[in-house]
Amino acid sequence: MFHPVDLFASQTADKGQPGNMMGPLLLHLLLQGVLLYDAVGWEVRIPKEIHGLRGSCLVIPCSFSYTSYPPNDPSRVVWYQWVSKGYPLVYDPLHANNVIDKFKGKTDLYRKSGECSLLITRLEQSHHGEKIYAWIDPENVGWRTYAFYDVTSTVLVDASPQQPSISIYGGERMGDAITVGCSTFHTCPYSKPAITLNGVEGSDEEKDESIKDGLLKRTLTRRGVIRAESLTIMCSVTHYGGIKATATEVKRSKCFHNKITIEPELADVTEGVARSFTCNVHHSCQKENPTIIWNYKNMQVTTGNKNNQTSYSSITFLGAKEDHGKKLICTAKFSGGDVSASVVLRVQRE
Repeated sequence: MFHPVDLFASQTADKGQPGNMMGPLLLHLLLQGVLLYDAVGWEVRIPKEIHGLRGSCLVIPCSFSYTSYPPNDPSRVVWYQWVSKGYPLVYDPLHANNVIDKFKGKTDLYRKSGECSLLITRLEQSHHGEKIYAWIDPENVGWRTYAFYDVTSTVLVDASPQQPSISIYGGERMGDAITVGCSTFHTCPYSKPAITLNGVEGSDEEKDESIKDGLLKRTLTRRGVIRAESLTIMCSVTHYGGIKATATEVKRSKCFHNKITIEPELADVTEGVARSFTCNVHHSCQKENPTIIWNYKNMQVTTGNKNNQTSYSSITFLGAKEDHGKKLICTAKFSGGDVSASVVLRVQRE
């Protein structure tokens, strides 16, 4: 198995020449300065720990930079398992047969997330707690140049996915615009989770965000119009590997009137003679019928529905001379508010 090498050349003082007493000390000071300079000149950036979903994929983001001692081949990246002694391979395309069993055939580079990012295509429970690290051009960049093994990422395996999060804006009343968002977090840009929304129709928009240390957020936003008083909104997320998670939320909206009228509009009545008036209420309610009341009591009233979104109330009005000039008012009461219509009574003597 390949082991990273230390490329620093060792030097010795020439003991056979006089005046060389300061040689070892100068060499020591020079090496100290070079080592300090190299430690600052190289940097590898990976998250200290990262969560992944069992049975799905995981990308550990990795990037590096250097200002001194450049690698011969910066595209040469090897990942190792951190142990106290030795260099067990997690990923090495040149020595694939030597990769340890738990990672063999399951790792690759994912350069879309950084020059040295590691993709684990099938995350298993045995990967939980593993500390791993990347080494850039290990055949040419030694540990004295940069202690790659000091920059590790711990893999944390989650047994089940988190429920997606549903957010709802607007839609307080029937016919209002509504915006529904469904979000999920993941750590595998290699194969983003698929999100589906049911219960509301409209136009969709997808958005991907990088949160921190390899954690990504994917959101599906749907914009539509409320068509029912009660909507059961369901969001389903399918992660790589066919792993599903769902969430539901009920959205209730208030119904309201579209139009209210009294017929006939001309309220000519004869004193002591009954006349019928009908209040028609056109509304958006599917499950709720409005309550219709009149401002004149103790008169015969009948109510009903002409269709599923038109309600009516008829009153048999018996006028008196003191009613002349007053208003006959019908009021429809909805969960979304009250609405009224009126006509002015003109009472004539018989």
